[in-house]
Amino acid sequence: MLALREYRVITARNGEEALAEIRGNYLISLLLTDIRMPGIPGWELARRAVEMRPIKVMYITGWLGQEVPDGAPHGPLLRKPWGASEFYRCVERLIGAP
Repeated sequence: MLALREYRVITARNGEEALAEIRGNYLISLLLTDIRMPGIPGWELARRAVEMRPIKVMYITGWLGQEVPDGAPHGPLLRKPWGASEFYRCVERLIGAP
């Protein structure tokens, strides 16, 4: 969805891969992460990413009742299913239009 709006998108298969991308690429301005993932949970990934450098965070989840724990970096939480307009509004609020 982001590539369709001409955002540059970097994907990662897991939290460790995402941290490596963030560590090596200073042009990343937004981390979009699911809260529940194998390995590093999304909120922990976000905490580590924000410690590396200033980066905006946006969370998604499909689990009812799932919340971002206290102490995790602040960012909007979209619950699946969400619509494209809601998704794009959140992204643009965080980092602007491409």
